[in-house]
Amino acid sequence: MAYQPAPAPVAPPVPVKQGNGFGVTALVLGLVGLLIFSWIPGINLFTAIPLGLLAVIFGIVALAKAGSRGGKGKGTGGTGLILGLVAIIGAIAMTVFVFNAFKDEADKIEQDTIQDCVDSGYGTEAECQQLWDDAEDFELEQ
Repeated sequence: MAYQPAPAPVAPPVPVKQGNGFGVTALVLGLVGLLIFSWIPGINLFTAIPLGLLAVIFGIVALAKAGSRGGKGKGTGGTGLILGLVAIIGAIAMTVFVFNAFKDEADKIEQDTIQDCVDSGYGTEAECQQLWDDAEDFELEQ
């Protein structure tokens, strides 16, 4: 009686590595929002802030999911959350900086124009200020 050969040993199943897609998404959105869009004045309000908000949301979800997975994805979720917050803060700071710079320059132009008016003998400082205000009002009416 001949015995049949033993079946080939079956390889143990490879454990599936669980990643955290929410964490990776938060990380990518935070990086894109911070590095690309938050430093471009004007555009940053419509790109960096929404991307940062999405990164914060996905980061929070990733941290919540990481708790149920034994901590897997906690690093990417936390990093994405922080980068999203920094992107939002950077976009707001850049916008405030640019608007303040334009306002300061406009105020300097106004003061220089009024001083030129006074130096040219067209009137007193109050009269030149009134001329400036009238010109602004006329411009707003048009």
